[in-house]
Formats: sequence, C-alpha cells, structure tokens
Amino acid sequence: MVMRSDMDRRSGEDRRKAYDLDYFSNGGVERRNWKEQRSNVEKRVGWTRVSKWSSVSLKALKA
Repeated sequence: MVMRSDMDRRSGEDRRKAYDLDYFSNGGVERRNWKEQRSNVEKRVGWTRVSKWSSVSLKALKA
C-alpha cells in the first residue's frame, strides 16, 4: 500500500488545519455541506479502489 504524507513536500509543514471547538460551543454554525464528494470510481490511471476510503497503485500490487 502506498502511504501518502500529510506534510507539505515543499515546506515540510503540516497542512492540516486545526479547528477551535469553542466556535461551536459559542453558537457557531456548521458551514460544511453534507453532500458526499467522494466518487466510488477511481479516476487515476494505474490505481484501483480497494475500499470506500482507499485506493492503491497497481504497481504496488505487482511487487
């Protein structure tokens, strides 16, 4: 399985955003829409879907 890093390759910094849960405690509104964006079809050439949440490179499967 090919592992993908959450680190930015150029800067080496973590790109994930931290969210302040106090926002919701203080009456903040959830702004995300709940429409599922993930397709059940793999769009990348040379990759195959192995579960709802992950794909693998076909090259990795041949090794």
